[in-house]
Amino acid sequence: MALYWYMMAMVVPAVTVVIFARLTRNKFIAVLLTFVIFGVSIYRGFYHTEWVIFIDALSIVIGYMLVEIFEVDQIDEE
Repeated sequence: MALYWYMMAMVVPAVTVVIFARLTRNKFIAVLLTFVIFGVSIYRGFYHTEWVIFIDALSIVIGYMLVEIFEVDQIDEE
């Protein structure tokens, strides 16, 4: 069961940043919203180890880099 938390910590924050960037069209707002969501869940005690929090933080950075590379937050003017 512990492996499940680590796998989710690697994927969910990055996907959340990408989804919020697509919805809000702003990568900084997307990162801020993701930090708020995961900060509240950390405050409420939903995380079991510090490693999961560390992997979440790295995943948020990876999500930001994905938005930057693929330009998900750009509006297509066609």
